[in-house]
Formats: sequence, structure tokens, C-alpha cells
Amino acid sequence: MKKLFFLIFLPFLSVSCAVLDYPAKITGFSIKKFENEKTGRFEQTFQMSKKDAFDKTLEIISELRARVTHKSFNKGFIVAFDFSKTFDYCLDSTEAAISFEETSENSVKIFVVCNNSLLARHMSEKVFEMLAAGKSGA
Repeated sequence: MKKLFFLIFLPFLSVSCAVLDYPAKITGFSIKKFENEKTGRFEQTFQMSKKDAFDKTLEIISELRARVTHKSFNKGFIVAFDFSKTFDYCLDSTEAAISFEETSENSVKIFVVCNNSLLARHMSEKVFEMLAAGKSGA
């Protein structure tokens, strides 16, 4: 029985590497859904370390009264949801991802991505404005 099960699923595993993302999708920690988003993607470069940008962005998310579902400094991303308290045009389950790409020792490019382009624009304006001001609050 185990051999039959293995033989049935072996072709699916060998055909697609996307299957490696299934555990993350099941647990709700996958960021694959944000990778191909074009309309709801905004970016800006800041003169600060990746660590400072990451920490300040977490503070900003908290001040926007949203909740972080998953974060990884090493992989350079934060996924948050529940922006409906400060933004009317989304559900409380709508997720937004913020990723960090170190461009040099003291420079970081920040991407705000969401499948809801209105929320992505709102989030990017808030995050970029607060980071540029050098503070976490409005």
C-alpha cells in the first residue's frame, strides 16, 4: 500500500518544484502569492541598514494596528494582515508583504506588495513616509 501511494505521487513530485512550497502554503507562511504581483508592487530605496529598516517597519505595522503573521529577517520579509482598522478598502484577512533587499552596506530597497493594489499603495505611502521621516509614528 505504501509503495502504491509513493508510485502515484512520485510523478507529481518530480514534475514540479512548486510542491516544495506546499508546507508553507498549508501553514499560511508562503510568500509565493506576492512574487508575481505587478499592479500592487511599490518600491523605494533608503539609506539605512536592513536591520534598522526591518525593525522600524515592524513598529510602523504595529502603529497601523495591523498584525504580523510571519516575519524573517534572514529571508528579508514581513507578512501582515488586518489593515481594515486603518484602511477601509480591504478585508481584515487581506495580507500585505514587505520585503527588504540590501543594495549596499548602508542601503536597503523596500518592496511593499499586496494583491489589493489600493492597500499596497496606501501601505507603501505610509511605510515610505514614516521611514523617510526617520520615525516609526505619524
